[in-house]
Amino acid sequence: MNKLECLGILKGSNCPHYDGEPDRPPAYQRLIANKTMLPGIACEDSVALHFINEALVDIVSSVEGKVAYRYELEDQLQETLLKPTYLGKE
Repeated sequence: MNKLECLGILKGSNCPHYDGEPDRPPAYQRLIANKTMLPGIACEDSVALHFINEALVDIVSSVEGKVAYRYELEDQLQETLLKPTYLGKE
């Protein structure tokens, strides 16, 4: 996994398709931990983030059971599970 310079509209980093490749999670975590990449949010396949004015207002998924993770760097890397709203039928 390589770091890409993107539009810079939002602060932080994002890792899409987090569950799509086995090497992706440890690479993203390592890049944040060694300060090569800013802390951010990793999304499994079928998960989307909705921002308004740089604030995360919603997380949605079209597949039940998919999640996202927020990564912050304090003294060590902190992971927070983010459960999206499932958009499918109940």
